[in-house]
Amino acid sequence: MDGILAGSGLGLTRGEVSLEPSDPAWQAAYGQVALKLRAALSDLAIAVEHVGSTAVPGLPAKPILDIAVGLRPAADRDTVFEALQSLGFIHRGTVEEDEGLTMMFGWEDTPRHRIVNLHVVTHDTRRWREWLSFRDQLRADQQARDAYADLKADLARKFPNDRKSYIAGKDTFVQRILTT
Repeated sequence: MDGILAGSGLGLTRGEVSLEPSDPAWQAAYGQVALKLRAALSDLAIAVEHVGSTAVPGLPAKPILDIAVGLRPAADRDTVFEALQSLGFIHRGTVEEDEGLTMMFGWEDTPRHRIVNLHVVTHDTRRWREWLSFRDQLRADQQARDAYADLKADLARKFPNDRKSYIAGKDTFVQRILTT
């Protein structure tokens, strides 16, 4: 995957928080990664979606692609792991939930320099629907997108080296958007 993301302007050192203006190259980079994911996962995945702030035109974002993979309910976990590791993805954790597994992977071009966050869940679970709903609402609602951009900028100033606090600071806003 190294070559397909070269020159994309994507990537942050682990833990760092830095926002960049929206860049159309992010969508093109997602397209290239999605092709690789679809080929590697074949019939294990129902859908691959660009989620997160890089998926929302006009929204400043950490320059890391967030991609969600929606697996078939019967997808074999070990086969999924093997397919993703063959592309160079690093397993970052698995959580068992009522609706199935949530697996997190990352792809780095150099150690500790993240380019892609990959969220892998069973397709059409609550988590899957929330990722798409939040993205779609920000794409459609300029006022919500601007408010989110302001919040993100404030949090980035407060937590430039604390990504966990930055992420936690967005939770209330995200939940409010999801319930509207």
